[in-house]
Amino acid sequence: MAGIGVTQVRNDLAWNQIEKERGVYDFEGAGYDTFVEACEKLGLRILFVLDYGNSLYGENRAVVDGEGRRAFAAFAAAVAKRYGGRGHDWEIWNEPNVAKFWGSKEGGPDTVAYSELVKAVAPALRKADPEARIAAGALFFTFADSIETGGYGIAGPRFLKEVAATDALSLVDEVTLHLYRPDQPEGALEDIELAQQILKDAGHDVPVTSGEWGYSTYDPNVPPEGLAFLPPVSPERQASYYARMLLLNFANGLTRSIIYKNVDKRDPSPGHIEHHWGITTAKLDKKPSYDALKTALKMVGDAPVPERLDLASKEYQLRFKKPDGAHVIALWAEQKATWTLKAEAPTGDERVVGRDGDDITPEGLADGVEFTLESDQGPIYLVGKISVTRTK
Repeated sequence: MAGIGVTQVRNDLAWNQIEKERGVYDFEGAGYDTFVEACEKLGLRILFVLDYGNSLYGENRAVVDGEGRRAFAAFAAAVAKRYGGRGHDWEIWNEPNVAKFWGSKEGGPDTVAYSELVKAVAPALRKADPEARIAAGALFFTFADSIETGGYGIAGPRFLKEVAATDALSLVDEVTLHLYRPDQPEGALEDIELAQQILKDAGHDVPVTSGEWGYSTYDPNVPPEGLAFLPPVSPERQASYYARMLLLNFANGLTRSIIYKNVDKRDPSPGHIEHHWGITTAKLDKKPSYDALKTALKMVGDAPVPERLDLASKEYQLRFKKPDGAHVIALWAEQKATWTLKAEAPTGDERVVGRDGDDITPEGLADGVEFTLESDQGPIYLVGKISVTRTK
């Protein structure tokens, strides 16, 4: 990951793995010291997800009382004291609006209990690590209707609205959303805008970021296993979606984008959605999405937020100006599209780079040339001053 330009990884830091005896925190024995050291050697920052309960203090999938909150806050402070001040960030719980991740004898997800947990934990983190960046939420934000009608938890927008009505979010630096969806990544913009509006209406000047999101390449030709809550995508489509996801998040001001996940499950079952999210196989063979991410990060990773240029509906043209002065346009469409590409002031250095990093510069760029792109082939990158005109 570090070799292709990734700068941060997200990883659970499970309370019950570290505190197996009250007040005793065994980071080394749980393997986290080794993990942190390995990441830091590679220059990777970690978004640590402080999560899940501890049977020493009650149930192990929720924190529902004062004793549990005080113990969890003490655990968080111990974590921040050990790994803080080294550029790592903290996230309070994972998907607390989903019953699978927050459940107790009293019931499932609880916005009051989660808000109280944030109010207990955020100050403890801040005291132990004053420079910490603290995230709350980690909300499964999509499928609002089916989440509630199916009994899976509380819809992300409602959960966020109720938490935002408290003062808990005044203690954190960002709200993370999980924007999984059954279709193209461009649709996430509506969810992002909804979350931003909820926070604005509640008087919170807190940015939203993309804390987890992916597409699984499980086999559509075998009976699905597990909770197949999303349809499978082909490896080529996963590659296109992941690159477009990153570019869109960046263009919309999201300062964090976490892709779920880096590697497939060992000995995967072909039809199991949870076994095939990775950008590599379990044997670390690269999927097309690996090269798509590598290319996106290489082409625009050090540029500031891009300028959006007009095109037809469902077509995207983002112009990046890199620190070295180079111009790069990321170009794609949600459906097959044809454009005319033309070097504005030809120098001979203009080129077109494919989604996977190959040079696909067409002949005739200096005079203008038609270029057709299928949806799953994008994005492509136009290097140098190249204009894009929609071909009627």
